[in-house]
Amino acid sequence: MRINHRYGSKERLFEMIKRVSNLNEEVLPKEKKDEIIDKFIIETCEYLDIPNENIEISYDPNEAQEMRSFGKNTPSTGIIRVVALNRNLADVLRTLAHELVHRQQEKDGKLYNGAGEDGTDIENEANAQAAIIMRKFGKENPIIFE
Repeated sequence: MRINHRYGSKERLFEMIKRVSNLNEEVLPKEKKDEIIDKFIIETCEYLDIPNENIEISYDPNEAQEMRSFGKNTPSTGIIRVVALNRNLADVLRTLAHELVHRQQEKDGKLYNGAGEDGTDIENEANAQAAIIMRKFGKENPIIFE
C-alpha cells in the first residue's frame, strides 16, 4: 500500500529536510547572523537587568557533542557558551535566552546544587522566560524566523 503525502515521495521529503537544514546559513550570512545575535544579547541583558559580558558564541563543529548541549552557563567562570553552527537562528537565540535567564537566576541567588536538572523549578523558569523573550524579540525582528 502506497501512502501519498503533500510533499510527494519519501525521497522528496528528505531532500526538503536537507534544504531546510541549510536554509538559515544560505539566506542569512554569518555576519548578519552575528549582528542579530549581538542585538539580541544587548536587548535581553537589558530586559533581564544582567551584565552583558562573558557571552561566547561558538562555531566549533564539535562543541555541542563535547558539552552534550547547545548551551551552557558556568557560574564558576561566569561564562555563557552557545553553539550556533548549523542551527536555525531562532533556536540559537532561544538557547541564548535560556542561558541568560540562568545568569539572572544566579544574580538573584536562586541557583542551588542540582538546579539544572530536567524538570526543576529553575529549568522550568528558564524555559518559560526564554519563550517570552523569544516571542517579544521575534515580533520586533521577524528575520530570525527566515
